[in-house]
Amino acid sequence: MTALLAELTRTAVARRAPDAVAVVPVGACEQHGPHLPLSTDLMVAEHLARDAADRLAGSVDVVVAPGVAVGYSPHHVPIGATLTAGVGTLLAQLRDTCAGLAAAGFGRIFLLNGHGGNAELIVVAAREAGQALRVPVGAGSYWVMAWDDLVAAGAQDHGRLPGHAGAFETSLVLALRPDLVDDPPHRPGAPFARNPAGYWGRYHVERPDAMAQGDGCSDDPSAGTADDGRRYLDAAAGAVAAALREFAGQV
Repeated sequence: MTALLAELTRTAVARRAPDAVAVVPVGACEQHGPHLPLSTDLMVAEHLARDAADRLAGSVDVVVAPGVAVGYSPHHVPIGATLTAGVGTLLAQLRDTCAGLAAAGFGRIFLLNGHGGNAELIVVAAREAGQALRVPVGAGSYWVMAWDDLVAAGAQDHGRLPGHAGAFETSLVLALRPDLVDDPPHRPGAPFARNPAGYWGRYHVERPDAMAQGDGCSDDPSAGTADDGRRYLDAAAGAVAAALREFAGQV
């Protein structure tokens, strides 16, 4: 039984929607250093949504909607090869997507984010859509949902979590699509080699030139490996599945 909404017929959607959780992967189309594809964030979010759906088969019906491919990425535009949506545009697209899913009969919707620039916006979108549509709408960034599991899997050992085009994301894409990865550059002096104390730190600082300082990489991509990526993906998918199971059981 497919987990992909786009592969279902209208009849199948009508049958499954009332008892299913619709998951919307949300990503970006932006530069990921000189070595990773622009679709990295969406690729990971879609993979985790499908993997979580497979893990939950037989207990929670998860239907994966088409992903939102262009996110909020103005901080990457100066580096090049980046598409970005404005705040209002992205919020409107997420609200409209949720509205379509609710109209199709889904009573539980979850926005699964793969891009740091979207992190706050998916929560705002979920709040607005949930109130307007009168259905429960969840939202989470996969690395936050899987933080403890990823740290236990060693995802902070070589750099920033999740970082950007550094060791962590390079490992993920090496595991998923090694054919899309060019030779990772050695960037030992990237500007954000480690996470601040706590998760994001105690406050946010917007540095418009931060990504350019490391040639679009938050830490050293050459430390990434496919074996690490497979371990991180397994940890993240398990945590996402657990969160979706919890979400389904609470609403």
